[in-house]
Amino acid sequence: MTQPMRRLPWTDDGRDAYTPQGNGVINTIADTMEASMITTARDDARRARELADDPGASRCEMRTALRYLAHAVEDTALVADLRLERLPETNAPAGEIRWGNKAREIGEALRGAMRNEQH
Repeated sequence: MTQPMRRLPWTDDGRDAYTPQGNGVINTIADTMEASMITTARDDARRARELADDPGASRCEMRTALRYLAHAVEDTALVADLRLERLPETNAPAGEIRWGNKAREIGEALRGAMRNEQH
């Protein structure tokens, strides 16, 4: 019986990277990286809220915050996808990752808003 593989939160020359699931060093690094991605997203959200409440915030500052938020949403969607892949078989249709897809849609909307703001 082959050991299930875990997709990692980084790529190898643009291709998905994998390692056997378990408690090894690579899995520990991946867990730490996923936790860091979520912490960074929370910090970016907090900073963006503070900036949104600042009436003196410039358009440039708001665009920068939006850029960070879009990246944070993408990262957290990736973490959601990776963690869902490691769950036992679910009733979700093949290829459908509800929350990961929703977070990805939000990220795309944020990027679209940034592009519209720049024009």
